[in-house]
Amino acid sequence: MLYGETMTILITGCGGYIGSRLAWTLLEQGKHVRGLDYDATHLQSLAALGIETIIADVTDRAALRAAVAGVSVVYHLAGSPLGSRDEVERTNIAGAQAIASVCGQGSGVRALVFASSGALYPSGPDWIDEETPPAPAFDYARAKYLAERELRVALAEDEVPAIIARIAGVYGPGSPALMLSMVQRGMFPLIGGGKGYISSIHVDDLITALLVLPEKGRLGRAYNLTDDEPTTVQQFYAHLAVLLGAPTPPSISPTLAQWLVRGASFVAQLRRRPSPLPDDLVAMAAVSHRMCNRRMREELGVVLRYPSYREGLPTCMPQAATHMYSDKKIC
Repeated sequence: MLYGETMTILITGCGGYIGSRLAWTLLEQGKHVRGLDYDATHLQSLAALGIETIIADVTDRAALRAAVAGVSVVYHLAGSPLGSRDEVERTNIAGAQAIASVCGQGSGVRALVFASSGALYPSGPDWIDEETPPAPAFDYARAKYLAERELRVALAEDEVPAIIARIAGVYGPGSPALMLSMVQRGMFPLIGGGKGYISSIHVDDLITALLVLPEKGRLGRAYNLTDDEPTTVQQFYAHLAVLLGAPTPPSISPTLAQWLVRGASFVAQLRRRPSPLPDDLVAMAAVSHRMCNRRMREELGVVLRYPSYREGLPTCMPQAATHMYSDKKIC
């Protein structure tokens, strides 16, 4: 058993949407949680709950070395798609190198769960499983692919106990990715009409999968963490709009979308703030992914509470809907 009542679990990127929810869940289970994040404001509410917090950059090896002291399980969630190519590579690739450097033989760490992304897969209409060779098409996807490669080398050379979680698009109550206010006002545009497939997972189901990975996941192995039913971007947001009583989201051309991204980046620079949009947002929107979760279901034993977006999106509303759907296709 990796999990014990008195063990310490480290979460990097703990102040984020996924990290904070994982920390809350572990705390409710009686675990001692240590959370690391670069922004003190992200950690304030967690510290108030009794989570041990560390303010540090994910590439700070001295801080990471201190953070893993006495830790049995590490969830490395830090890494962002935002910023320039150099910044994306720093937080994702250099961050993975740094955490690997302190989790090897003799560290006491028995499982390092790395939050990768389904974005690294090739675009297309076919089902994608973990044996599908990666073909990253934009900066963030390439960074995740290279970070995975670094961890596999570290596993072979220094026995870093890495397990790869290839996470689909995450949504749930309070998710900033859903852009609820913009959808409600009919102002959320679908780049190119949203014709490509997206794979997604409700945050509650993601937490369930993350919790079992240290226990049941195999070292060096990748696991697609996604629900049963990929859908097109257009169908996903059309359903969300119906739940909100909002108009159908409009479509914009990739060219116009690229100008909007550049405009947002320029305004952010003038305000000396990070851009709210990834520089390669248009490239992200151009891919189509249908991730298969068979390995997650069969090896990890994960039973999804929300098998598709139709069951999951109602939980994101101010007043949760009660109508449930059961028809779905599973790879």
